Amino acid sequence: MGPMGMKRYLCLLFACLSIFGCIPAQAAASDFGDQAAEIAEPRATGKFDFEIPAKTLMESSTSFPMEYGETVTITASYSPASASVDFGLIDSDGVFYPVRGSNGSINQTIRIDLRGTYTFAVRNNSSYKVSVSGFVNY
Repeated sequence: MGPMGMKRYLCLLFACLSIFGCIPAQAAASDFGDQAAEIAEPRATGKFDFEIPAKTLMESSTSFPMEYGETVTITASYSPASASVDFGLIDSDGVFYPVRGSNGSINQTIRIDLRGTYTFAVRNNSSYKVSVSGFVNY
């Protein structure tokens, strides 16, 4: 190999070393960032927007497993604001754990006291149809 060939080889070698030398540091920083984001963020978010008839309990078609101490946050609004509306969770035994909205909205976090499978539900206690929309984070 002549002097030009050796020079090219060394440049290529240093370029490869510097590229590969940076990857593990970036991956480590990225992995740490992803783990921090997973801890800080809820496991899932469900959006809802529907009308619920008078004196009706409506529940989600999907359920989700929850562990002791985990939380579910419900942020929603409903109209008319004078309606009596409960938002909450139904456990695997069919027991509804409601939280009452007030003045047309709710922003409430429910802490899970018993490990199990839960379903999000909304109950209209009023004698008229109510429009509800919002998010449930679990």
